[in-house]
Amino acid sequence: MTDLKKNVPELRFPEFSGEWEEMPLEKLCTFSNGINAKKEQYGHGRKFINVLDILNKNYITYDEIIGAVSVSEETEQRNKVEYGDLLFLRSSETREEVGTSNVYLDDRFALYGGFVIRGKKIAEYDPMFIKNLLNTGKIRSVISAASGGSTRYNVNQEILKKLKLKLTKIKEQQKIGNFFSKLDRQIELEEQKLALLEQQKKGYMQKIFSQELRFKDDNGNDYPEWEDKQLSSFLQIRNNKQIPNEEAPLMSFTSTGGIEAKGDRYNREFLVKDKNKMYKKTELYDLIYSSNNLDVGAIGLNRYGEAVISDVYEIFSIKSSFSPYYVELAIIQPKFINNILKFRQGALYGQYRIHAKDFLKLKIKLPYELEQQKIGDFFNKLDQLIEKQSHKVDLLKQRKKGLLQKMFV
Repeated sequence: MTDLKKNVPELRFPEFSGEWEEMPLEKLCTFSNGINAKKEQYGHGRKFINVLDILNKNYITYDEIIGAVSVSEETEQRNKVEYGDLLFLRSSETREEVGTSNVYLDDRFALYGGFVIRGKKIAEYDPMFIKNLLNTGKIRSVISAASGGSTRYNVNQEILKKLKLKLTKIKEQQKIGNFFSKLDRQIELEEQKLALLEQQKKGYMQKIFSQELRFKDDNGNDYPEWEDKQLSSFLQIRNNKQIPNEEAPLMSFTSTGGIEAKGDRYNREFLVKDKNKMYKKTELYDLIYSSNNLDVGAIGLNRYGEAVISDVYEIFSIKSSFSPYYVELAIIQPKFINNILKFRQGALYGQYRIHAKDFLKLKIKLPYELEQQKIGDFFNKLDQLIEKQSHKVDLLKQRKKGLLQKMFV
């Protein structure tokens, strides 16, 4: 028999049944905008919830609030944020963020800023249940669609008041809210592990490239001293071009992901418009940089393999006797990047160019080949640990996203 009930979640704790009830958010909260104070009033006084507090926390507590503001007692009384109150991001440069919500879970009252809308609790609900309900894809889509603006997107109290929510009884709310609190805590702990690994890598980078920490050979002896070497002594410009094919697909090179696939839309357009266009070919462990985006990290190794990429990139092969991992680590050091940027040519930001011939004139400190190898292998293994931990965090977030879709109506 087909279940004709519509207001029930796809996934539910077995002890609960019955349809969820629809009601507007204004039945749960009253809404008001926050404080706009003078410059000298900020930085001291009572804790003051603002944009970053909403975006960067699973829930908000008094001690973790970033800012403070000093206002009159009358203003404090009008702008209290208390346990269970909701906070909404009133304005944002992106439609995806505007109207994002969070919940306050502390017995000490706080205040809130002008870019925030407070939902003052006036009815019984589980705060974590409502917070997660408001951040489901369905509700976020409704808020985003209703937001107005051109350079900035805005939501107002009326939009929030009219939001239609599907609610269940308080016992089921509490169980769902508690479930997602535990999942959020699990995600937070895994993110802390990831941050620790990234911090460890940063520490090792500083110690190894300052030579405070050195590797030794198999007999426990020091390797020879590091030498200054011009990049041209071990890098060679690769300037081969070809049409993309299955063995060498058209890819992007990014500061975050290295060589990676272009979006589906780009690929469809490319098939129609650019099927005979030639692109620069790159191979595994080539060194690549983008003149336009060098200062934000668009430099590194090709860890993907054969591909073709845009002509805006400079591509170099690395001599086989040198560790590509070490070379990459050396050239992403801030001191080296600053040296490269001195060669920028062009009138406008975003149109700068650093010619390959100038790049090759620069020098880096090179250890003995075996020490290079040890340094490169060490950081490669550390990067693999970081990537594995990052993947774990991503999987947990995807799991949460799927559960939000299935456990709410």
